[in-house]
Amino acid sequence: MSPTRAIVAFGSGPGIGNHISAEFVSKGFSHVILLARNEQRLKNEDAAFVQKAGSNVKVDTLRLDLSDLSSISGVLKKIDELTKGEDLEVVFFNAARIKPSGVLEVAVEEINEDFRTTNLALYTVAQWAIPRLQQLKKSNPSSKPSLLVTNSFLPKTPVPQLLSLSLVKASQRNMVHSFNLTYAESGVHAGLISVGGVVAPENKNLNPKNIAKKAYAFYESADGLEVEISE
Repeated sequence: MSPTRAIVAFGSGPGIGNHISAEFVSKGFSHVILLARNEQRLKNEDAAFVQKAGSNVKVDTLRLDLSDLSSISGVLKKIDELTKGEDLEVVFFNAARIKPSGVLEVAVEEINEDFRTTNLALYTVAQWAIPRLQQLKKSNPSSKPSLLVTNSFLPKTPVPQLLSLSLVKASQRNMVHSFNLTYAESGVHAGLISVGGVVAPENKNLNPKNIAKKAYAFYESADGLEVEISE
């Protein structure tokens, strides 16, 4: 009997987060752990949406505020317990705050919170995830252990009205690039799902379903720093 394949999604929610989790379920992943700050939405909306993608999928939800760095380690222990004996193959990081923040207008405290949520939290998660993903590759050479991170075109083309988000996305891209360069040889794929614009169901390319399909194809390739998706 094959081990259960699991995906953990940090930053679940309507749109990219839910659709990518559901896409992996539709392709054979049978355990999903969804994490976000809004516990009620996680249980009542996110879990139900992902559950519909597969007949035998197990969906767990955990509340986590990624800006509270001290709380992350306890949640990671819960994930270890929930996935004991399973192949945790994909760690998906989709956390970010999108809000106006003009140049020299945004408060330092706001930028600090964005860096905690988008960068320091990712670093903390990676310290836990990458060793586990490396061990999976050793025990199951046919697996495709992956750390996939939602990014944007802001590192290349910053938007002054989104200064804080532009800053943290540039830093995040640099970090994931370093992960990719360091751990690719050990069989761990660290990569970026770079979305170039506003996501909406009516968009031709920048709609959640298309982004999810592109993300899964990127996982399947198990290669490269990023997949870029634009309208």
